[in-house]
Amino acid sequence: MAENENKETNEELADAAESNAENTENVAEVTEVTSEVTEDNVSKQGLVAIEEKKPAKKKIKEGKKPGLFIRIGRSLKKFWKSMKSELKRVTWINRKQTFTSTLLVLVCIAVSMMVIGFLDVGLSMGLEGLANLFG
Repeated sequence: MAENENKETNEELADAAESNAENTENVAEVTEVTSEVTEDNVSKQGLVAIEEKKPAKKKIKEGKKPGLFIRIGRSLKKFWKSMKSELKRVTWINRKQTFTSTLLVLVCIAVSMMVIGFLDVGLSMGLEGLANLFG
């Protein structure tokens, strides 16, 4: 009976050793897997990542706004960038279209001048006639 107990105890010890070896392998695998975790995998798996601190460009005291000239400079820089990007999107007309449009504007100005001139002369003659009639 003592031999049976020794056999059972030895078998239990062997099973425990095998289980311990498997656990050690699992720990090694987990270590390998966790070392392969990247930021992309973290976001896909829904895990929480420890954020790395990035060095600050300039230390600014909390609650303090940048100076007036810095704010003006930043707004001018932003305006300049947006203006350049908008000018890249503009469809510029060619030389022929420019000439045609300029000629059309000049003709419209000439016609407007003649209409206003005729009205001016006509109304002034009419008023002079009325003044002579009653005057």
